[in-house]
Amino acid sequence: MSSSIGNVLRADRFTARRWRRVKPDAEIVVVCNPRAGGRWKELAAILDSEEAQYARRIVTDSVEDIANALDDLGRDTKLLCVYGGDGTVQRVLDRLTPATEKQLQLAIIGGGTMNVTSRWAGFSRDPGRNFRYVVQSFRRGDLLVRETPVLDISVGDALHRGFTFGMGPVVRLLDAYERGKKGKLPALGMAAKAVSAALLRWPNDARPLLDQMDARIELDGEPLAANQFAAVFANVTGQINPGVEPFSGNLTRGNFHCAAYAVSAREMSLALPMLVRGWLPKSLDLSGLLRRTGRLPRITDDPRYVNRTASELVIESPETMYTIDGEILEAPPGRIRVALGPTLKLAVGPRFGLRMAARELRPER
Repeated sequence: MSSSIGNVLRADRFTARRWRRVKPDAEIVVVCNPRAGGRWKELAAILDSEEAQYARRIVTDSVEDIANALDDLGRDTKLLCVYGGDGTVQRVLDRLTPATEKQLQLAIIGGGTMNVTSRWAGFSRDPGRNFRYVVQSFRRGDLLVRETPVLDISVGDALHRGFTFGMGPVVRLLDAYERGKKGKLPALGMAAKAVSAALLRWPNDARPLLDQMDARIELDGEPLAANQFAAVFANVTGQINPGVEPFSGNLTRGNFHCAAYAVSAREMSLALPMLVRGWLPKSLDLSGLLRRTGRLPRITDDPRYVNRTASELVIESPETMYTIDGEILEAPPGRIRVALGPTLKLAVGPRFGLRMAARELRPER
């Protein structure tokens, strides 16, 4: 393991190789949203496991109950396991207080439809296996965590937190999918419909979903030249879906990834295979010839595809729909501000180190 990977992974301060005596009402808490993805059997495998005897259970009927559930966390809680999808995770992040942010280790074990954050953190598709791994590692004192910042998204008087923020036609398509049947086939069908509408302008009912978003956008106080966008993203992990890592540039302390594509849905569809890997389209700069400076044409990054790090993103738009970690939210037209929020102690699974190593071996984009 390279030194850079080693820096992001660290063993918890309880390094002794002996099993911790854990009281069920104290150090380990598991928050369960049984309606997440409708996977009752997976939840039963967690609650019936031997490791569950060391955890206090907080079971909610819906994501709306998450806030009240977290009010029951005691000061002795050291590990919070979250069973549920990305929407459940987003509600948990919203409710964490400054005190719990510092004392808690957060384990996102999956259980929903998408589980983007859980997979990014190196866990498997099996929430039961993830739960057993986390509890066993915690009790042995060798649970690995990564200190990971989250985004603070200010919308009017509301403040939300998450790992990914998105806005624009992509979010409208996600909302249309969420309103219909779930699963791989409906998702592929929606993607095919969107690409067909973008390239062939058919079917007609999908075309309004792809209209560019009118917006005024500032990055670190600097306004972007365009005022119509196909997609706007902010992110702290480098990944917005398994296999989709569209961001270029390396994060530095105090910054997050940001992408704003001021192109039509058709152009974005054509460039999508490159964009999902963080490879930006090129353009031919003829300014030297047009101005008769004698400078030869140059191939440069297409300026309509803004993709860099920033410490603040401000959006003013009549668009009301946006997403945080796959959860669709509505806001009155106005100003949205995205900045870095608190840093969390995020438990990582056995696949995290391998994924980071593979990422470091990739060529520069």
